[in-house]
Amino acid sequence: MTSPLRQLRRAITGFILVGWCVLGLGFPIAKAETIQENKELLQKGLTIYEIDQELMRITEQEAKLQEELKTAEEQLKLAEASSAEARAHAAKVIRAYYMGDRDSLWALLFTIRSFSEALASLDYLQMILKNDQQALRRHTETWRQLTEVKDRLTKAQTGLRQTKSNYQEQRTRLAALQQEVDDTLAENKETAVQLQQQMLELNRLWHDKGVPMLRTYFQALGDALEQLPELVTSGSGSGNNLIMNGFNYTFQMSDRELNDYLRQKHELFTDMTFRFAPDKMTAAGSRDGISVQMSGSYELASRDDRRNGAFLRFRITELQFNGYMLPSTTIDALEKDFDLGLYPQNIASFLQVTGVKIEEGKLSIMLKLAL
Repeated sequence: MTSPLRQLRRAITGFILVGWCVLGLGFPIAKAETIQENKELLQKGLTIYEIDQELMRITEQEAKLQEELKTAEEQLKLAEASSAEARAHAAKVIRAYYMGDRDSLWALLFTIRSFSEALASLDYLQMILKNDQQALRRHTETWRQLTEVKDRLTKAQTGLRQTKSNYQEQRTRLAALQQEVDDTLAENKETAVQLQQQMLELNRLWHDKGVPMLRTYFQALGDALEQLPELVTSGSGSGNNLIMNGFNYTFQMSDRELNDYLRQKHELFTDMTFRFAPDKMTAAGSRDGISVQMSGSYELASRDDRRNGAFLRFRITELQFNGYMLPSTTIDALEKDFDLGLYPQNIASFLQVTGVKIEEGKLSIMLKLAL
């Protein structure tokens, strides 16, 4: 039979165990929520910093476009004046031929009485014809220059409008994020100073180490990808990277081959691993306490300044630094500064890319003869 004292002990023990369970489950959950909230706040702080950097880049770009616009407007005035003068001169020449004014010059040939007069007349005729041709050519050239200046002016005006629109859009986004951060800090007055210090430290780490490291990676990656056709031409790949089927070809590469190739090109990539997954390529690595992660995909594109036009442009869909997402403004800036595209025609000038497919562990590029 259980004594009242033993029952009391059991009750107290049960109460303590329940209390431990509540404390043991409740505190970690609350702590996890706090950590997640703090990370979201730091994420917003990093995004604000990067948008602010983008606004500075836009401001510099706007100043450059303003200068280009001013120069183009000045050139347009000069080109219009020069074109008007050349047009007037050319009109006189054309009118002279149309009205028969030049016929009398050819009639001189029938009044020649000596060899010396013939030479003098021919020299005179050649001089006039040469001046006429120069006037017509000058008109054509000034018209071409005027057209080019107008095109530059139009592009500068369009670029300026787009730049101002982008600036306003990013400015609005920045203000909204800043308000969210201010509201969060106001709700956490006890830890506000500490959180602000953490945001500053994260931004400083990104600026001092993250940015230089990421740009170094992108520069090395762009240089290595430009030489990627070596896998075929040097035979350093698997030996069957280029598969021929009539007039069509397929360039195939596994992610293992890509990693081996990149590590041969630069020691940086010993700390980085690339992987092909369905419809995307990912890369992840860390060095000196800095971790980066990227994912993106290749798309068929064309550019006039490339032979055969078509190439494969790499579009970054996600970029992380130490677990924090970097905003689209950072991605856009990196894509402008570094070319991670693939140009299969570098394998052979007679090949043209027609498509691309990324699947688990493998990249396939479809090619055809550029006839």
